[in-house]
Amino acid sequence: MSNTMKIGLNVFGDKVAGNNEEMNLVTDGGALIDFAVCHVEGRNYTLDQAKELARRLSQVFEKAGVDFITNFEYANWSDNCTAADGTQWAYDEEGCHRVALPDGFVFELCKSDRFKGIMYDEFEHIVLNRNPTIQISSKMKKIIPVFPLLKTRDAVKQGEKLTEQLKGYADSFFSRGIPAMMGEHNYPVLLHKFAQSGITPNYKSLKENLSNVAFAMASGAALQYDLPLYNCADCWYMLTNPGHTPEEMYYNLVFAYNAGVDSAYVESVNVMTENGALTPHGEAFRRFCTEYKSKERGYSSKDYRPEIGIINYDDGFWGQWYPIIFKKCLLSNPKLKPDYRSREIFKAFNIITHGETCKNGFSWGRFSLWSLKKHFSFVSMNSTAVFDHNADEKVLSSLKLCFLTGIHISEKTLTAVKNAVNKNGMTAVTPRRFAPKEILSSAKGMVSEIPDGNGKWIVIKGYRAPGLKKRVKEYLGKKGEMRFTFTNGSVTMKIGKDKKSFTVV
Repeated sequence: MSNTMKIGLNVFGDKVAGNNEEMNLVTDGGALIDFAVCHVEGRNYTLDQAKELARRLSQVFEKAGVDFITNFEYANWSDNCTAADGTQWAYDEEGCHRVALPDGFVFELCKSDRFKGIMYDEFEHIVLNRNPTIQISSKMKKIIPVFPLLKTRDAVKQGEKLTEQLKGYADSFFSRGIPAMMGEHNYPVLLHKFAQSGITPNYKSLKENLSNVAFAMASGAALQYDLPLYNCADCWYMLTNPGHTPEEMYYNLVFAYNAGVDSAYVESVNVMTENGALTPHGEAFRRFCTEYKSKERGYSSKDYRPEIGIINYDDGFWGQWYPIIFKKCLLSNPKLKPDYRSREIFKAFNIITHGETCKNGFSWGRFSLWSLKKHFSFVSMNSTAVFDHNADEKVLSSLKLCFLTGIHISEKTLTAVKNAVNKNGMTAVTPRRFAPKEILSSAKGMVSEIPDGNGKWIVIKGYRAPGLKKRVKEYLGKKGEMRFTFTNGSVTMKIGKDKKSFTVV
């Protein structure tokens, strides 16, 4: 994998195919970028029109010397995705609804060497919340799941079913020659479920997210499942675009570069031009491209070696509770309600970030009292990644501190944790339910520190255990800094007072 970071821009298919002025203005005809993420409103095209669009896109990007990824979002908003000629652009089975791509369109795209894959925009949001925009537009009459749900109260069973469904869905594209599939995660969850199914992790920064928290989630998924790492720097905030300043956008791109992200792009070209001229966002993007395109850094996402880990079952809970749009359940199943176990990951992050993150969720989108804070991008964090319940010894090998959280951890992973403690000297923080029997027998009170070989266990009755932060303080790094460790060194960034900028130290 290249040590440079590929730089991209979100553009719009029919505009690019018909008139390339916006992209040319921002990118000097493509010279300043490596790839484009190209929105395609499939439902608007007959099959012949779609095939012609694919040919035009291929011609435009081949001429520009730029790779392209087609992005699909239309099924998130419309339940009627049948074109005038009867072409079905959404999949409908057992009352379900998700993007479908006809063979002729797919095969035309795959003829171009510049075509690098497809992206399902905010797929995890639609999976978890069952097409909420369609629900609202139908006056609450249509609640349409993306995949059939199990009749179960077992979140692990539902989770494994979702993994199976995602894999089958991704394979339906791979089997037709599509080289890669990415999500685009509005919330930093289901990254591991997607990655386990072969879908490349792609986290959103800016938007309503904390950028380095989302990075920690996505980088762990990429490492564990041996996939590249993408980042969408999304300039929307709630219903405002641009909802972030040009400077914050610029620093999020610089962050992605320094953190080892493989490919990063901005959503979207809309914020970069106005009346045929560059906006301040366009100027900031061109500045970043000029400074960082093809710039070697000596590492990629594959070389990330985190010192702090969180092991958590990927149940899709990001703190949602709003009753209409954000359904307070796990993995889209209304029978599965989050409890203290699903919230443990938020408590662990709050400890890791010196108290700077919300104890009850990841996103400003929760509409909570914490969300009344003005948005910022960066929090104090020392070299952290999140792994799921199937993590092995290889991905745990660099950890000095690891938090065990969530509804389930496999026996294989618990054995890997035991070995990392005993042999590698790792400190493991665990609720009593995940502690080995021989360790649990020595645990007393709210929090116990128990040596084990070269390392130790900190066994707690809950993540509010008094004195827990003090016991792990030596691993947390400095407040006001972000640090990342790689196979051949480390990078430290000192966060600015506004928490939207930083300096590399």
